Amino acid sequence: MKILFVQKMNGISGSELYALQIMPELKRRGYDIEMLIIYPVTGYNNKRFIEYLAEHGIRTHEIYNHGALSPLLFYKINRLLKKGRYDIVQTNLVHADTWLSIVKFLWRRKLKIVSVKHGYHPAYQARHGFDLTYLKRDPYYWIQKFASRQVNFNITISKGLYKVYVEGGIVKRQYIRNIYYGLTLEKPVDQSSAVQVPGGDFLLMTGRLVPFKGHKYLIEAWKKVHAAFPSLKMLLAGDGNIKDQLIQQVNDAGLQDVIIFMGHVPDPHPLMEKCLFTVVSSVWEGFGLILLESWLHKKAIVAFDAPAMNEVITEGKTGLLAKPMDPDDLAEKIIYMVKNHDIAVQMGDNGWQELHTYFTLKRMTDETEEVYKAIYAGEPVPLNEMPR
Repeated sequence: MKILFVQKMNGISGSELYALQIMPELKRRGYDIEMLIIYPVTGYNNKRFIEYLAEHGIRTHEIYNHGALSPLLFYKINRLLKKGRYDIVQTNLVHADTWLSIVKFLWRRKLKIVSVKHGYHPAYQARHGFDLTYLKRDPYYWIQKFASRQVNFNITISKGLYKVYVEGGIVKRQYIRNIYYGLTLEKPVDQSSAVQVPGGDFLLMTGRLVPFKGHKYLIEAWKKVHAAFPSLKMLLAGDGNIKDQLIQQVNDAGLQDVIIFMGHVPDPHPLMEKCLFTVVSSVWEGFGLILLESWLHKKAIVAFDAPAMNEVITEGKTGLLAKPMDPDDLAEKIIYMVKNHDIAVQMGDNGWQELHTYFTLKRMTDETEEVYKAIYAGEPVPLNEMPR
């Protein structure tokens, strides 16, 4: 079976790490795998991604420097599909969904598409979380609605996302299934720059500096944490469009010596290895690979009780869940975890066990294979996920 993965990308983040794991595994299982990267400008940050795939015998195609609705872009996509004769195309994220759905609608009606939903509209979820009341007011809803009518089958990476697409009326139940991420990639792909690990005790949060990541709640919570532990530092690894706003919030709170902005960190694993535990202040996540990466280093997690954190974390066993968007409760959970180091260590060990028994690359690939085989054979896709 020949499968083409398609994604708009310029650099390695969560959905790209997913691709860097499942694609080589599919290749090892005998599938003919290729990748198509599309981006509106030249994707200089894709070099290491492409090199890694090449190391595993996977060919990458690139289409750069076209507008989102450029006729030339659609021509090039269609030409590649004609030449490649792919049995299945897997689209990742909304742009790939849209491009391939349009190509199928206009020219390639027999094209078989599997769409993997790694998230929903960040602006919508930052404002409304998983409240579905306002879905139809958002253009994103109608774009996904159109794409879902062309796609043969859909995969979500959390039940929270599944709820958005099914209960929101975007996809019918018989055409969608949830398959959680699995993590096996222990050696970081991008080791282009070394990160300096600070001395002393610190906590870590990794992720883009964007509204739905909830950094503002963490900074507010840190006022109470700082009062309890004046020397404890909070490291924020990531970059994004609200960085200046967050720096101003930190300065206004007088926390600039203990909340440290690390910028983009290609390889955060040295920080994860040395931190006391990790914090996830997101108001929602499609999944959040930091959860599994934390467990890889046997670190407990403090997060908000919101999808998908509350699907992955078992409260009191692998981490603690604070009331959503409640800085005071988040602070209390962090303080408890710092005070009870032995409990934090045990939670980290429990997370490591969970990672190696359920959230595995094998399980994720096994479930994805079930989808491919059914779509290829023109049969109904098994809808039950493997038990946890």
